[in-house]
Amino acid sequence: MQPYIELNAHHIGKSHVQNGMLCEDFSATYSDDQVSIVVISDGHGDKNCFRSNIGARYACETAIRMCRQFQRITNHIDDIAQCDFESLTVSLESDIVDAWKERVLADADARPFRDEEMSIASEQAKEVYKSGQRLEKAYGCTLILSMSTASYWLSIQIGDGKSIAAYKDGVFVEPVPADENCLGNRSTSLCNSNAKESFRHYYSKVKPIAAFVSSDGVEESFDQAGLYNFFYSVAYWLKEDGFDVTKAKIDGLLPQISEGGSGDDVSIAIMVSKKEAIAKPRQTLDQIYERVNACKNVLERCRTLFSDTKDQLLEKGQKRSALEKDIAKLKEELAGKEEAYKQIVAEQDALQEAMNELDKKTQRASEQMEKATKYKVSAERYWFTELEKIGLKHHSLTEEEKVDDMSVDNDVHKEKIYDTRKTADEIVSLADTSKATVTMDNEEKTNMPTGEQENETELVLPIETDSSASYSDAIESLMQEEPPEEVKEKPSKHFWSFYKQIRK
Repeated sequence: MQPYIELNAHHIGKSHVQNGMLCEDFSATYSDDQVSIVVISDGHGDKNCFRSNIGARYACETAIRMCRQFQRITNHIDDIAQCDFESLTVSLESDIVDAWKERVLADADARPFRDEEMSIASEQAKEVYKSGQRLEKAYGCTLILSMSTASYWLSIQIGDGKSIAAYKDGVFVEPVPADENCLGNRSTSLCNSNAKESFRHYYSKVKPIAAFVSSDGVEESFDQAGLYNFFYSVAYWLKEDGFDVTKAKIDGLLPQISEGGSGDDVSIAIMVSKKEAIAKPRQTLDQIYERVNACKNVLERCRTLFSDTKDQLLEKGQKRSALEKDIAKLKEELAGKEEAYKQIVAEQDALQEAMNELDKKTQRASEQMEKATKYKVSAERYWFTELEKIGLKHHSLTEEEKVDDMSVDNDVHKEKIYDTRKTADEIVSLADTSKATVTMDNEEKTNMPTGEQENETELVLPIETDSSASYSDAIESLMQEEPPEEVKEKPSKHFWSFYKQIRK
């Protein structure tokens, strides 16, 4: 027989701790110079299976006991191919079920179910248990074992979990057929009435380098590749570091596996050849198929995304073209508006400049108007006085004419309401004919009383009237003076009345 190193460990799961439950997994190993056995059992978490933790321990102990007995019965077989090993294996499975059931019923008889225990069970289960029927259901659990002898290797299983064998060159396999009845929380069990028919098994005269069994709490914490690498690591540690170091590592890892994985109770049991080296697990066909399928799925998703992206790109291209046309149109409109804006600004600037120029002209016209008005007043005073002196009548403005004169429109005021240049020649000729008379009048004024002279003086311009030279200078100055720039050739009403009298 090939000598093996065996190791087993089990630990309560995170969810069981949170729910105040006991650890319902159990594991065990046995070896002597004739046989090596590793076994685990997972008690059901069903509330009706409130003694499943005891059932799991009884299952492991019963399985080891029955396997040792089976080894003694088959010890004489050198070649399992030469006998009905299938029937022997089925017989072993049946014996395990019967022995386990006998053991749990003995426990139930020795320790009847307490009300506290049954408080979590369903009412239907309570009635059944109280009637003394199906008491083994309270101990329900799974079972997985592997055993190796000098002439064969055997693995049997009922319920969920994993049985794995490692051969040379890193070939890891799961030889025990899968059970389609083990899905989700459903699992076959030793407590079922058809338990004997629910077993699956595998046997071979080719013995593996290592064999591993584990509960579903470990299985569900890894994918297949991860699970194989985990078992490889444990086997490697056993061979390189020894039992004690590896046991300490596993006892520390199992809580982490549960917490970071399934949260369920976890249990493992392994046997590793003392002589042959174990190789790293190679990819199995299932793993390769899985990887190919994964790549295929990725490729299909990429193609789908590519097609969708292409359609989106086409749609975006159409929207882009439409937006580019809109932008070009808006640019044209903007260019037109900018041109119109520039034109408006230019016109506004021109108008502002014209308005500023007109404001200056208005100011100049106002100044010229003020000067012209002063000229008019002085001329009227002077000429009225002089005309009176020579005996000519003159027309005085009435109040209505004065008011009418003040209402003349702004254009007439801007034209300064009289034209000195146009009448200058006539005024000069009139002045020449009246020089003698003015001189005579001045002499007469000299003989006038002082008071009368002062009153007379108030009616004339502030020009020297007692000298013909002064008079001539005033006339010459009036003739030579340029009219205001903005004054048009329109005489005022009062000037025309004065002018008409002269013409008469």
